[in-house]
Amino acid sequence: MDFIAKDTAYLQAGIPELKEYLLSREIYWPVSTGGYDLPCLTLGGLLLAQARLSVSSPPIQGLSIQLEAVRSSWRVAWETKAGSEFKARFELWKNFLMDYESDPEGHADAYPHEVRTRVMLHLLDEQLPAHPDGWETLSQLDKVLKTALVSSGFLWEPALQEAFPSEVYWYLYGKLRT
Repeated sequence: MDFIAKDTAYLQAGIPELKEYLLSREIYWPVSTGGYDLPCLTLGGLLLAQARLSVSSPPIQGLSIQLEAVRSSWRVAWETKAGSEFKARFELWKNFLMDYESDPEGHADAYPHEVRTRVMLHLLDEQLPAHPDGWETLSQLDKVLKTALVSSGFLWEPALQEAFPSEVYWYLYGKLRT
């Protein structure tokens, strides 16, 4: 399944469950997928799917409107969940970079997949009224990443490049040195 079909299915499956998810304590919420093999529902996952689909033709305006309606109606729960997910994903990202530093050969190849966590951290931060705890440490990790990153082409599907410009998502335009 291409990214457009998978991301659309993810949003269509996740949005109806979003209110219940926001009011729960869970960060990772199983989604009723209707036969698709989709990841657990998270705000980071929804925001990433929405950003990826911004390049689709036609854009997913209806799904974006529904997502915004839930966010507006449940803003405090949304921000609380975004903050909790930021902390969880920050730990995953920090651990990946620590693993890479201890064994570059063993972890550099995983970067194109793992960097989606860094993208989600950016998207989650945009949902919060102030930078969350860990933001300063993330900035320090970014400095470490910049020294380990070798400039290369865009890591994901070429069609997504428009949604993730290099000025903001610089970490999607390189690979880790081995």
